[in-house]
Amino acid sequence: MEEQEMQIKVKKVTDKFTESMYVLANEPSVALYRLQEHVRRSLPELAQHKADMQNWEEQSQGSIYTVEYALLLRV
Repeated sequence: MEEQEMQIKVKKVTDKFTESMYVLANEPSVALYRLQEHVRRSLPELAQHKADMQNWEEQSQGSIYTVEYALLLRV
């Protein structure tokens, strides 16, 4: 009877260990997949935002140049 109980306990421990190893082995790949999925969804919006910011920067630089030039003419 003790032998059978020991075998049951050993089986439970090995099953839990196997399950834990399986989770640990696969968790990073799932995390990397989710990260890749997020980047693929976010990247087009970020690229558009970057392009918009560059346009605004160019417009701002043009406006700043115009204002500085106007101030120089007044002096």
